[in-house]
Formats: sequence, structure tokens, C-alpha cells
Amino acid sequence: MEFLKQSDEVLGVGEFSRRFKMLVKTRIPELWLKGEISNLKTYSSGHTYFTLKDDEGAISAVLFKGYSRGMSLRLENGMRIFAFGEISIYEARGSYQIVVKAVIPDGAGSLAARFQALKEKLSAEGLFDAARKKPVPLLPRRIAVVTSPSGAAIRDFCRILSRRGWKGEVVVIPSRVQGAEAAEELAEGLEKASEFRFGDGAGFDLAVLMRGGGSLEDLWPFNEEALARAVAACPLPTISAVGHEIDFTLSDFAADLRAETPSAAAELVSSAAIEAKTRLDSAESALKNAAAARLEALRANLESLSGALRLNSPEAKIRELWLGLDSIESRIAAAAAGALAGRKSEFLRVRADFAALSPARRIEMYSQKLDYLEKHIGLLGVDSALNRGFAVAVDSKGGFISSAADVPEGAFGLRFADGEVSVKKA
Repeated sequence: MEFLKQSDEVLGVGEFSRRFKMLVKTRIPELWLKGEISNLKTYSSGHTYFTLKDDEGAISAVLFKGYSRGMSLRLENGMRIFAFGEISIYEARGSYQIVVKAVIPDGAGSLAARFQALKEKLSAEGLFDAARKKPVPLLPRRIAVVTSPSGAAIRDFCRILSRRGWKGEVVVIPSRVQGAEAAEELAEGLEKASEFRFGDGAGFDLAVLMRGGGSLEDLWPFNEEALARAVAACPLPTISAVGHEIDFTLSDFAADLRAETPSAAAELVSSAAIEAKTRLDSAESALKNAAAARLEALRANLESLSGALRLNSPEAKIRELWLGLDSIESRIAAAAAGALAGRKSEFLRVRADFAALSPARRIEMYSQKLDYLEKHIGLLGVDSALNRGFAVAVDSKGGFISSAADVPEGAFGLRFADGEVSVKKA
């Protein structure tokens, strides 16, 4: 059971697959494989699956539609090829395959064989080692482009830089990019770029080696050993932007950075500038907002202090005292008026009581009562009745006859308001 002591860690299958996938990605990011195609099948999606094998082993391979679109080579079973790509791990099944990004035919004495031989030779010398590559500046201001000034590549490069708002200077160093003398001219262009100085004494920040797509023969100047060595030796940071996404040249491996196309090179150059501008705009906006917020806080504080100063100023204090005095005066006047009204009401009540109890008042009251009785009696008297048209029977002595039984046999009088007449009983 000694093997149990070798490690205390026990991994699940899934965790092991994930770790293995990470190990492969970090240790073998991309590579070239050579072998023979078998079990080739292309699906309606445009993706092509096959097995790449040799006498000692086999590996599953997939060529996705996006990578195969620009390829002129038609794959067939039994074809021997060089395949460039990355290893992909399928965790669910614990299997691996190569995702192919570029394919060139493998033929003895062909350009592909020369390419592979030169690549192996220069790689063995360390010419392609990552340790010797120089960092590409994030914000280059002056760029030397070694290419054909009449090609579409430089037009696309400049158009994209302009569209993305890149602010800098591009200088084209003319060179042929195809033919027997192209490699030498390209190397001389890199040398001119590294030696050139502007009026301020500064040189270029970056050199870009560039051309558009083409066949392996068209791109061969960029696979010449002399140019690969010139690219590696160039003191300026270099970007190689040759062909399409599926095209690989020795200049790509020797350069400090490979761009898949000239357009991709323009995007790489301008991306940092765009990001920096975005950050600058964001910082400017944040600074404006912070300044506005700070100014608003200071304004509010100033208004608060101004209000406090107004409230605590001598003039404000005097106004406050005057208001206090006015309030006290008003309260005193109201209290005095209330007290005075109360005293006056009490005085009137007492005076009324005294008036009601005084002899003169009582005599006046009785006099008024007598006048009333006199008037009442007058209304009830004989004269009043006579004045209203009535008559009174009187005897010879002037006494009132109040009953028929008292009427004398002889003459008696009837008294009216305006006189008396004599009458006899019938």
C-alpha cells in the first residue's frame, strides 16, 4: 500500500480533466503537426472533421468553417499535410483534438518542406523564442510601415486607424512585397526604419511589416531566412501582418507580435489608444461630476454660513430685540386694555346697582307708575267712554243710573260728551 502515501490529494475525473486542459493550454498554446488525413467528413455546417495520423499515432482534428473559408487547398483522404492549430480538451469524454487553423501540403522538395526545414532550423537557434521578443508599445505615436505603397494593405491599415480615431504619424517605407528581390528590400526597409530620426532626434516607436493575402509562392519572400533574421535583429518593436488569418510566415514567428491581417494590425495599434481615450473621457467625466458635486456642497455650506452670519449679526440682534420689545409692548397694551375694560364693566354694574337703589330713582319709578295708572284710569273713566260715543243716564241729582230698575218715573237725563238732554220713561 506504499502507493497510497505518494499523494494526499484525490481528484475527481472532471477536476483532473480541467487541470489537464489548463496544463495543455499553458504549455502547448499552438503548434504544427504533420501527418496523413483519414476519415475525412465535411458537414452541412461547413465544419470538417478528420483524423491526422502517422506510423506512430493518430489525433482527431476539426477545421471550422471560419478557418476553412480562406483556404484554397482542398483536403482529401490520404493527403499528407502540415496542420497548425491548438489542442482542445473535451472534458465530458476526456478526449482531445487539434483545432486546425491553417493547412499547407507536405511534399518532399516543395515550398512547404523548405518552410518546415527553415522553421525548425531557426527555432532551434532560438530565433523564435518568446524570451527575446520585445514588448510592443501600447501607444505608439510614430509608426514605420514597410510595404508596397500602392497595395490595398496600407490603405486598409490607414483607413482603420483613421476610423478608430488614432492620432499619430504613419510613414511608409516603400518595398516590393513579392518576387525574388522582395525579401532583400523588406530587410533594407526595416534597417532604414531603425536608423531614421525625426527633427526632434527621436526615431520610430514601432515597425510594421505588411502585405495582403496570396498563395504560398506569393508570400514566400516573408519566409526567406535573411528576412526572418532581419526581423528578429530589428531594434524596433516589430509587428508582422502578412496575408490572411490562415497564412503563417517565418516573419510572423520572428516578429515581436503577429497580426492576422493588416487590418488586425491597425486594430492592435489603435486598441490601446481607444481604451486610453475611453478611460480619459471617463476620468474627465468623473472629475467634472466630482467638481460639480464639490462646488454644490461648498455653495450650500456658504449659504448656510451666510444665513448663520445674518442671524448672528448685530443688526439682526437689534431687530430681534426690537421685535421682542414690540411684542412686550403689545402684550402690555392688551393686558391694560383688558383690565380697563373689566374695571369699566364693573363700574357700570355698580353704578347701575346704585342707581337702582337711590331715592330719586325710586321716586321717578313711582311717578312713572302713577302716570301709567292715571292714564289707565283715564281710559277707564266716564269721559273716555262718552268721547267714544257712549251716553250715561243720570238722575235729577246728577247721579248715575246703572240699572233699569233705578230709572225714575219722571224725567231723567242722558249725558253725552257734548251735553245733556232730558228724557221721560215711557
